[in-house]
Amino acid sequence: MEIKIQRSMRKTLALQVRNSQIIVKAPMFVTKKIILDFIDKHKSWIERKITNQQKSVIDIEKIDEYKKLAKKILPMRVEQLANRFWYNYKSIKINSAKTRWGSCTSQKNLNFTFRLVLTPPEIIDYVICHELAHLKEMNHSKAFRNEVEKMDKNYKKHDRWLKDNWDLYVF
Repeated sequence: MEIKIQRSMRKTLALQVRNSQIIVKAPMFVTKKIILDFIDKHKSWIERKITNQQKSVIDIEKIDEYKKLAKKILPMRVEQLANRFWYNYKSIKINSAKTRWGSCTSQKNLNFTFRLVLTPPEIIDYVICHELAHLKEMNHSKAFRNEVEKMDKNYKKHDRWLKDNWDLYVF
């Protein structure tokens, strides 16, 4: 397996597995031996991620269909939840992001990956609520989490689901 090391001013080591490639995000000062030990320590996690990626729920032949479905469903659901919880946003865009489910800009634009429509409905709602909460709190502070919890009492469970299942939605 190919190992790619990305060094930056970060303080901690982090692992990602993408397309059967191990990506290690490392502080500038960390030695190669420490990085290799870190990879070895997380070997079972890496193997599980690779297995999940091989089980992807995305049928590559249907990506255009998924995108059309996302453009139909997501704006409608965003509007419903925004109205229900009194949030105002500027626009919604559907993209093909592989590293995030959604995002919110300081200009109040919401972005979602088409992959979201392949997840269970409660997960779609959680991601939308998460991004709506950013309209009030542009960070992940306690105040932000309180905003999310007002809309989704099970947000911690849904967030865990996303982290555990992300690999099924990339190819």
